[in-house]
Amino acid sequence: MSTLIFHTGLTPPNPISANGLKVVHTPVIQVCSEYDHEPHSIQAALSSVNLILLMSKNAVDGLKNWLGKNQLSISFFKNLPFWTVGVRTGNYLKRELGASAWYPQQMTGDGVIQSLLENNHTSILLISAKHPRNEFLESLTENKITFFHFPVYHTQMCENEEFSQQFSAKGNSSVIVFTSPSTVQGTLNSLSIPNFTGLDCKLVSIGPTTSGEIEHWGGEIYYESKYQDIDKLYSELAALENIDE
Repeated sequence: MSTLIFHTGLTPPNPISANGLKVVHTPVIQVCSEYDHEPHSIQAALSSVNLILLMSKNAVDGLKNWLGKNQLSISFFKNLPFWTVGVRTGNYLKRELGASAWYPQQMTGDGVIQSLLENNHTSILLISAKHPRNEFLESLTENKITFFHFPVYHTQMCENEEFSQQFSAKGNSSVIVFTSPSTVQGTLNSLSIPNFTGLDCKLVSIGPTTSGEIEHWGGEIYYESKYQDIDKLYSELAALENIDE
């Protein structure tokens, strides 16, 4: 397969799942842990929320680091239910911290809010990046869902000059794989472009939330993963007959 695939996520795909594909790992973000809240402030918040919502796999990692720093276990959160935006984060939470999570059928921010309303949940502990998407926070407020924001990481854009140079040379016949909404922003930053309008390459997304971010910046989704799983996504790409066209 001759098509060059730029993988913008933090970690490269499994070589086995990407077998036969020409993949270049071009990370466009870096993630740093946040420790703004002490355990006592989170404990106080737990008494007034219905559930705990984790927005991403990075939120799981940040929570795990916060628990470790404070010598706590997941039992700190008592028996409050965990929710995630999608299955990928839910599975990761189970693997890393042993906690099960529920996620909506529509695995997007809008899907979460709709499910909160349907289940009469009006107050949540929001575990996320330091700066969540304003649209999501505004939607929570508009729907009278109160939230205690518990940031456990922040994302920094990193200008990937290798990505920019290779894309300039071969971008028109390439594929860009986005693994999170933040990689969308990071790609725009690394390529020094204001949006994806007119970009002559194929844009591939890990899931609905990331697809929404791509479309917000003028991009057209060539393919969206059916399972929100990186390894399965590359297996799906390898099976596409027209990816080289």
